[in-house]
Amino acid sequence: MAERTFVLPDLGEGLEEAEIAAWLVTEGDAVALNQPIVEVETAKANVEIPSPFAGRIAKLHATAGTTVPVGSALVTFEVADIIPNATPAATSGATPAVRKLAKELGVDLASVTGTGPGGRVTREDLERAASGPEIGTEDAEVVPLSMIRRAIAANLTKGAAVPSVTTFRTVDCTALEAFRRELEVSPLPVFVRALAEMCRSHPMLNAEWRDDGIRVHARVHVGIAVDTERGLVVPAVRDVGALGIAEVGAEIARLAAAAREGTLASDASAGATISVSNTGSYGSESGTPLLNPPNAVTIALGVIEPRALVVDGLVEARPACTLSCTFDHRVLDGADVGRALTDLVAMLEDPERLRGLPR
Repeated sequence: MAERTFVLPDLGEGLEEAEIAAWLVTEGDAVALNQPIVEVETAKANVEIPSPFAGRIAKLHATAGTTVPVGSALVTFEVADIIPNATPAATSGATPAVRKLAKELGVDLASVTGTGPGGRVTREDLERAASGPEIGTEDAEVVPLSMIRRAIAANLTKGAAVPSVTTFRTVDCTALEAFRRELEVSPLPVFVRALAEMCRSHPMLNAEWRDDGIRVHARVHVGIAVDTERGLVVPAVRDVGALGIAEVGAEIARLAAAAREGTLASDASAGATISVSNTGSYGSESGTPLLNPPNAVTIALGVIEPRALVVDGLVEARPACTLSCTFDHRVLDGADVGRALTDLVAMLEDPERLRGLPR
């Protein structure tokens, strides 16, 4: 005589467990193939499960009223002969969710050894199998984590935990390029000054989430992402709304130089109310910037380059860029950000509105 263990099968429709409503057999009973042996109750219906073997009931692994996960041992049978592949072994049991994940990861469940109850394959078993064998570290260099890299990691991890959304807008930069060349500045200070102006009409973009309420800032302090040899630093240009474009440009240059030289004041990176990443400076067209906590908004300014735009019904090659705006969805809804970006884009594309900005 051989023993065979039967696990609670997948009952379909994404169900992961069932309650034993009633046993229709007792230990020691002889059963025929396909004889109903147990009635289980799921969130969908009551189901009778037939015996997969002809033999004798050696052990019932759960009592009536017990909730059993799919893939857990249900009944052990004593059978006359071992029937290869007659039923899934306990080690191959897996919940529907795990089976779905296995399909997504392209992992053969039969090749995975389960460590869950009754040998059930768990999500952790599957993820471990999907990651493949560990690669030896004899040819790898471990780069020590600097304090600034640890700070970057902590801040970005905090930002990534915020429920956020990124939306994109294309800007015809014809007017912007002409205006910034007239002022002999880069596009960034013009954009930052225009952003501060936009926040006057859309103050919720210049806000932050607090447990006791949303804090809306009266003044606009713009954090500027600066790439340095030691890592990313985000110093803040204070009270941008009180500055002219030339002053904004000078302050950005001063902060960037200090960041790269490692001479920034200790509080230079504190107090930003909205952040900007000039990803176009290294050729990036667009991206999904992470939030800079506690700011509710980070906007990335992509590279300005010729693109095919439709102007008055005709296709023209014009300088253009993509704005990528990531926002805290606890503070802002998509419509709020959409209206704000529409105003910002309209300002950047309008020569008269650009000339109306303080220089």
